[in-house]
Amino acid sequence: MSKMLCKSVFLLALLFGLVAAARPQFHHGQKISKLSGDALIQAACDGVSLGGDESECVSTLKSATPDQKADANALALFTLRFVENHAENITTAIKKISAVPDVGPFLQSALTDCMEQYNSLDDLIEDANDAVSSHSYPDAQKFIMAGFSSVELCDSQLKASNFEEKAENKTGEDVVMARDLTKYVLLHKKLLAATLNILTLD
Repeated sequence: MSKMLCKSVFLLALLFGLVAAARPQFHHGQKISKLSGDALIQAACDGVSLGGDESECVSTLKSATPDQKADANALALFTLRFVENHAENITTAIKKISAVPDVGPFLQSALTDCMEQYNSLDDLIEDANDAVSSHSYPDAQKFIMAGFSSVELCDSQLKASNFEEKAENKTGEDVVMARDLTKYVLLHKKLLAATLNILTLD
């Protein structure tokens, strides 16, 4: 087996491992959370990092207005709109990294996949917004889960690419930018997971 084929098989295994390990366990239900304020925010962010740092999720939700924090429906809409408004930053960053000369093949593949996933994310978030606004929570959960899966795939592809670049001790501008991009994508994943928590936890 060639060295390149071995690497490809290893990265594929790593990618599926990352996807399996990074997925929070969501509860499915028909009712939105009855919590409000700090208790709602803490419950929303609980578990979104699988025991890791949830402070970014908490600080983002705390930036909502008092009225939004007081009502689970309003906080879910705030969180979805936050992701929607910042998704453009992701696609802009992808284009900037892709424009850097001599982008590695693994990173370029990850960027292409991420662009495809984020191009479909807008419609999913918009559909989720409409469903939450009309209190159609089971429908909202389906759209958010689809959006989460898109962001999760982008996140996993970037992490696999970062692992490969690190193994080869690459430190170019594109590598540094990709690592920063991974952080923003991870935040989106956390916030979509938090929105699902808001829609399903008692």
